[in-house]
Amino acid sequence: MQTIDQVSLSTSVFGSDEGEGRSLGLFLDLAQQAGYTMVELSRRQKKGDIEMIRKSGIKVWSIHGVYGGPLSGSEAELQKGIDAACARVEALAEFAPCPVVEHYLDRYNDPAYGKTFRKQVEKLYEFYSKLGFVLCIETAPYKPKINERYPDSAEIAAFVRSFQKDDLRMTIDINHSNIHEDLTAVCDNCSGLISNIHVSDNMGEWEDHMPPGTGVIDLKRTFADLRRNGYTGPCNLEYRFSDFPALPSVENLRRVREYVENLLWEK
Repeated sequence: MQTIDQVSLSTSVFGSDEGEGRSLGLFLDLAQQAGYTMVELSRRQKKGDIEMIRKSGIKVWSIHGVYGGPLSGSEAELQKGIDAACARVEALAEFAPCPVVEHYLDRYNDPAYGKTFRKQVEKLYEFYSKLGFVLCIETAPYKPKINERYPDSAEIAAFVRSFQKDDLRMTIDINHSNIHEDLTAVCDNCSGLISNIHVSDNMGEWEDHMPPGTGVIDLKRTFADLRRNGYTGPCNLEYRFSDFPALPSVENLRRVREYVENLLWEK
């Protein structure tokens, strides 16, 4: 049986690091006081944050990429999105090897968008791989009012497998995937590809990013399904409290960690 026995915290729990009294250094201090030893750097962290991370001594488990460029337009416009994503990852190169998470953006009915997205992923992969990172394509949220179509986990897994690269894999976001799919099926679809997970809760209708244990997701069953399909990394938490954007308390951060650890270690 595979194991998941550690907990990582996405810095997205703190929101933006901009503004008075909201430095990344403070966020890392609160996380460490609450017993977290690993973090996923959210899309908001910048090159200038590296020294704070070094000083904290906390481990960077993963990095959320920022690629979200257009899938149509001139070559120069397309390349601009790639360049921005690569520059940020290059600035964080000292944290390799670790997963770098990028969204699956082929959510349109026009096949041309899918072809462009594949070319963009090829470019991202080539750059990230040279730096020693593992590119992880994330399962998509169900947003029928925003996206033309929903790419399910089977589609995304087939996309990733088509590259036949050991360092191009997947992130399962259980908050994204439970809304329109069964999570056991999602884990089975992605078997052997899972290198990172995003864990939060919701009420089954929208990606609410609620703290684990406050929604409808059967986390214990999902952890078992992830283990069965080969995932051995930490339980990587990507939640927010209901009073966001207020800073979370150490007590609340610790409470969530202990709740998740009890689920992970429960026989």
